[in-house]
Amino acid sequence: MDFFLTDPDDIHGDTLILRGEEYKHLSRVLRKKIGDHVFVTDGRGQSYEVMIRTLGRSEAECAILRTFSRWNEPKREVTLAVSILKNPARLDLIVEKATELGATTIIPLLCERTIPKHEKHTRLEKIAVSSLKQCGRSVLPKIFVLTRFDTLVEHSKQYELRLIPHEKTEQSQFVGSVMRHHERARSVLIVVGPEGGFSESEIALSGNHGFVPISLGPRRLRSETAALSSLCWVVGGW
Repeated sequence: MDFFLTDPDDIHGDTLILRGEEYKHLSRVLRKKIGDHVFVTDGRGQSYEVMIRTLGRSEAECAILRTFSRWNEPKREVTLAVSILKNPARLDLIVEKATELGATTIIPLLCERTIPKHEKHTRLEKIAVSSLKQCGRSVLPKIFVLTRFDTLVEHSKQYELRLIPHEKTEQSQFVGSVMRHHERARSVLIVVGPEGGFSESEIALSGNHGFVPISLGPRRLRSETAALSSLCWVVGGW
């Protein structure tokens, strides 16, 4: 069934409204008709099976038939913080796949060895919306503005578990083993560095703030591979 996204303010009782690009996609691209059923999410954890009741010139009114809470959402809330990369298409890929895999929040990072100094925030938000609808989640990941590594680390106490993949970490600290020792953690932060890796001072700073270094195996991984691999291990069973 096709998925759509609506503004929570457009949900009233047993009725919701689809407007803007969502309405255009519904009526002009997919050519849905009155009486058709679709899924709609508010992006905040609630999803709905609805029936199209009316199709106006700029909006569709839908009757809510069933409501689902946290439809297709993992049990853990996982924040993925990753350095922006030289090739912006790779960050696009990370946002797309991290949304599919269940990340709750995605934070573009500015590290000491990060080469670009800005990211296309609006583009990343649009990628997350598209991926949300493709995979059928009910929580739209929040995309933070570009954040300095030290700022993130110094304000990370809200997370029950803080992880930092690093190539010099001992294999005994493999991410799978670490997660087995933290099965009850319900909020996890993963921080992934740029192509050149984290600096020694960044590793030291993270250690001073309770970050657990993890290994992703014996091979050196690209930043985007490290981000998605660690996310898969941490999200775990749904």
